[in-house]
Order: sequence, then C-alpha cells, then structure tokens
Amino acid sequence: MNQERLEQQLNDLKKQLISLGMAIPGSIQTAYLRCGKKNCRCQQDEKLRHGPYFLWYRRVNGKTATQSIAEEDVHLFRTWIDNREKLEALVQKIISLGADYAAFLKLPPENRKIQGTQCAESKIKGIKG
Repeated sequence: MNQERLEQQLNDLKKQLISLGMAIPGSIQTAYLRCGKKNCRCQQDEKLRHGPYFLWYRRVNGKTATQSIAEEDVHLFRTWIDNREKLEALVQKIISLGADYAAFLKLPPENRKIQGTQCAESKIKGIKG
C-alpha cells in the first residue's frame, strides 16, 4: 500500500458519500389493522382488516417511534433508509482506510517514500522526503 493509493481510495469514498443524498434510520412496515367497531368486517376475518397502512419505525432517545407515511412516500422513505445503510458501510470503509493509513505512517520514512512525492509525515512537517 502506498500513500497515493490510500489517498485515491479516500477520494473515491468521498465522492460516493457526496452522491448519497438524504439518509434516515429505521424501517418501513406495512400494517393491516382492526378498527374499534364491534360489527365491522375487520373483526370477523383477518383478510378483511383495514389497510394497508405504511409505518416508519425508528429509535429516538432509546424508544421506538412510529410515524404513518402516505403510500406515495413509501418509495422515497425506502430510498432514504437504503442510503443510511450505504452511508454506514462507507463510514466503515473510511475507518478501515484510516487504520491502513495509520499503519502506513508507522513505517520508517525511508520505506514510505514515493518517487517524486513527499511522504505524509514530511507534508505535515513541511520537509521534502
């Protein structure tokens, strides 16, 4: 692994982050519910329950929060939830890359030199490598 390659990988991950868009936690569930009327059809047969209703579940301050969402917004919310999963995966890749970079910096400076460039430590100190 060399410095240029590490920096290129970081730039690639940054581009992916920028392209993500909105991200939210949680999941979408579809529910068919019974109402409170004793003589309603939904009380007699599970197949005749009211719905579908679309519910967005997420954790807020350690508690489950639920919000109804309109059917036309379900695709948008699912896209945002998918974006959050992609965001978390990208963050893990950046953290892993950071660990690789830290290991790279632990090498003796003469083993980090890249022909025609400065090593990371030299850039920080302003000294050519």
